[in-house]
Amino acid sequence: MVMQVLVSQITRLISLLKISIRFCILFIMLTSFLLLQSCKSPTSPNADNLPDTTSQNFTWQKYYFGVGGYTLLNDVAIISDTCIWAVGSIYLNDSTGNPEQEQHNAIHWDGKNWNIERIEFYTICGQLHKTSYPGVTINKLNDTTVWISGAGNQIASINGVNQTSIDCLPFDMGINKTWVENSNSIYAVGYGGTIAHYSDGTWQKIESGTDMNIPDIWGVTNPKTGKSEILAVASYQDTSVDRKILQITGNTATTISSNGINWDLHSIWFKSQSQYYVAGTYFYNKNLLSDNSWSNQYSNVTEYYINCIRGNDVNDIVAVGAFGEVLHYNGKRWKSFKTETGLNGTYHSVAIKGNLIVAVGFEGQQAVILVGKR
Repeated sequence: MVMQVLVSQITRLISLLKISIRFCILFIMLTSFLLLQSCKSPTSPNADNLPDTTSQNFTWQKYYFGVGGYTLLNDVAIISDTCIWAVGSIYLNDSTGNPEQEQHNAIHWDGKNWNIERIEFYTICGQLHKTSYPGVTINKLNDTTVWISGAGNQIASINGVNQTSIDCLPFDMGINKTWVENSNSIYAVGYGGTIAHYSDGTWQKIESGTDMNIPDIWGVTNPKTGKSEILAVASYQDTSVDRKILQITGNTATTISSNGINWDLHSIWFKSQSQYYVAGTYFYNKNLLSDNSWSNQYSNVTEYYINCIRGNDVNDIVAVGAFGEVLHYNGKRWKSFKTETGLNGTYHSVAIKGNLIVAVGFEGQQAVILVGKR
């Protein structure tokens, strides 16, 4: 009897000891897990860590201009809600109902109406005779002045609604786009790899190291250096998938890495030290210019060619292109408004300012302006 009681107590003690050992093991494992978690690096960025998103609730309205012929719009600039300029080639009918012989080349929004204008360029630089060559690109110089480029190497200055001057570059280049650093520093890019810089009242040609067409240029202030960061893209559109990305500093242009990009490029937009985008056949982006390679993580956003990309910030970007494509990025996702806006044509350029988007292009034989308000 005593032996049975002793065996029972020993068995019980062994059971308690096993439970204690298990508890100790669990305690050690839990403590180790918590210690490891506290030593881990912070969570890597994901969609929830991105900037607050912007609204994609836009209402859209289209405006058509012209009566046929070579009628389209090439570029647009938003000065304010009551001052928008678009440039291109617009043919209208005269008082007898027949097509006018001389085209219009600009459209101005005054807050109430679209007014079709003629901006004059020299027929030939140095001569007195003038005509309204097609407007190719437009850039805001300040809150009252815009520069309109046309006729290859000419730039017209508009103050308010009045033309004030015509500036002829001392060399041919076929201007595609301009970028204004300040009133004393303006860059122009064009065909055949041409880059020009306006400074101290004169234009100087910058060697680009390429004969590719340069369709776009963009620049901002680098927050670290306080200096301008200027980039341009070059490609042989429609003939090759070759491309170059050029960095312009003062009067020098250098080629920077395009690793990861396999197709031609047509447009560029970026916020320095934050996000860089290039676009054409596909989208490519990187966080820092020093990153080793461009990413094509947004390659499935659209199947259409992108002609222009612009933004307010990294979470408020718009892009437009062929077959009426209109895209907006809100910091987390891209959204296409192609079906909603319903254009059977092409948008050549776009501008965004605050809650206003304006895209320009053509549909059929008419020029078109698309206005999106948020």
